[in-house]
Amino acid sequence: MKIKHLKYKLILSLLFLFLGVANSSYAQPPNNDVKLANHYFDKGEFDKAEVYYAKLYKKQKTKAFFEKYFECLMYQKKFEESEKIINKQIKRDPFDISYKFKLAEVYEKTNRESKAEAIYQDLISNLSPIQSRIQTLGKIFVANGKYDLGLQTYLKGKKLIKGGYQFNIELAEIYSLKSMPRKMINEYLDLIDYSYSYVRTVQNYLSRSIDFEDDFEKVTILKEELLIRIQKDPSNEYYSEMLIWLYLQKKQFSGAVIQAKALDKRANKKGKKVYEIGNICMTNRSYANARKAYKYIIDLGENSPYYNMAVQKNLEVSFLEVTQKGNFTKNELINVSVDFENALKSLGKSNSTLKIIEQLAIIYAFYINEPKKAEALLKESFNLRMSALQKAKLKVLLADVYVVDDKIWDASLLYMQVAKNFSEDPIGHEAKFKNAKVFYYDGEFEYAKAQLDVLKASTTKLIANDAMQLSLLLMDNLGIDTTQAPVEMYANADLLLMQNKFDAALSQLDSISVLYPFHSLTDEILFKKGEIYQKMQNWTKAIEFYDIVVKSYAFDILGDDAAFRIAQIYDINLSDPEKASVYYKMILFDFSGSLYTAESRKRYREIKGV
Repeated sequence: MKIKHLKYKLILSLLFLFLGVANSSYAQPPNNDVKLANHYFDKGEFDKAEVYYAKLYKKQKTKAFFEKYFECLMYQKKFEESEKIINKQIKRDPFDISYKFKLAEVYEKTNRESKAEAIYQDLISNLSPIQSRIQTLGKIFVANGKYDLGLQTYLKGKKLIKGGYQFNIELAEIYSLKSMPRKMINEYLDLIDYSYSYVRTVQNYLSRSIDFEDDFEKVTILKEELLIRIQKDPSNEYYSEMLIWLYLQKKQFSGAVIQAKALDKRANKKGKKVYEIGNICMTNRSYANARKAYKYIIDLGENSPYYNMAVQKNLEVSFLEVTQKGNFTKNELINVSVDFENALKSLGKSNSTLKIIEQLAIIYAFYINEPKKAEALLKESFNLRMSALQKAKLKVLLADVYVVDDKIWDASLLYMQVAKNFSEDPIGHEAKFKNAKVFYYDGEFEYAKAQLDVLKASTTKLIANDAMQLSLLLMDNLGIDTTQAPVEMYANADLLLMQNKFDAALSQLDSISVLYPFHSLTDEILFKKGEIYQKMQNWTKAIEFYDIVVKSYAFDILGDDAAFRIAQIYDINLSDPEKASVYYKMILFDFSGSLYTAESRKRYREIKGV
């Protein structure tokens, strides 16, 4: 009996299992119905799609099927049926407010605006003090272009939720859409009152809402509101920082420095904010204002933690002011070097003055042709306390000075040391590249190329690009059937340029053109002449040679380099941003894969205000 009973139970179980699977299969809508419904809907054949969606919705009361069914009816203007099914759906799910919006839509389509308005007001009146629900309702109103109702929703939300987030971003967005700039700006500023952690968020939203170049009204309102708040509460630093930010957006660097000084005095910041603004001014080549910022910190005295850095940056400004103008003389740079020397006498040589030491060595070696002074200064500096990385950077700089002083194998030893000790660091890649150039200068092209080919995979983009260019130069110009002599002469001209022997370098390049006319080095020779004239501050001649490369050798690897050099000369040395913009634009459109694309895009937008 027990065995029979077990058999009976097993048969029943299998039967129920079969029936369950069958019912489950029956409950799932046929896949073909879904496909056909979507097919007809996508084609705009809503009458045919309606049949399938009605069938699908009847089998499964899902929201997705209902919404498609409802849309089909509305597209066909079957408003009576639409109203009927939406009312049923509201009874089935009274808490989903999207259905009430659909009913209001039916009312609006059938000229019953008062009934639609009643639904909207009922939704606002019955709001609960739950932030997410208030935001959901407000977002639906705004998405449907009902800005006044969205405004009512968030203002009601403010009353319901006291002490928390006051829907400032949402309200500011509506005020922006309704062209109410003062209210928009005040909502954003109120958000900073709620929490200073939102300051970056507010700045981002204001940047999207205001064109700081052309939108005079909004800029004026923002400045007025910030000044009102600063006057009401001078101890509040946030609005002063926002005013500084506004000046920076307008590129009114003088105002930013003045405001930063005022804030620094009130809050006793010991020069912190002023130093930051000075750096921004220097990056934007507003050197007079950068100098004002650094001088303020220097005048605070050595007790300021930013004193040494301000002295160093102020000296750097002096150097840039001279070297980035149209033309400068050796005497001007000698005067700058004296300022550096006096600063080192005053501050002493230490880890904190390493930047001053490095810059002075660069002036000695590369600008006033006194490499011996640079060598002595750098060798003495190795006795100072510094990190291994700082020492490596000094070694690379000393090696560069050796190259200028025609001690290329002494330079090679230092480059190799740094390359070995920092093989995975950018400074190691730089040293390895410069060591490859030493062998290139000396005519050891096979060894140089082997090193360059390794560096083409460097994570440092600039090193990888330079290595690729020099490797290609050697590969393209050292064919089996050609002599090495022109490449050796070109490499020698490159070394002479590094050593600031400009006339000798030009003479060497001219000799290649005479002895080996139509050689494949022609574009490299033209580019190198542009480099030499650029170093000689003969901007017209530099542009002339670079422009030949751009126009006649655009297909070659140096085309984008030449275009960028021209852009920089016009932009920095000749103060002609409009002409510079032509070449920045050329890089964006004609050399889209260039290493200079990002920088060119940024500067082009700054010049054109786009």
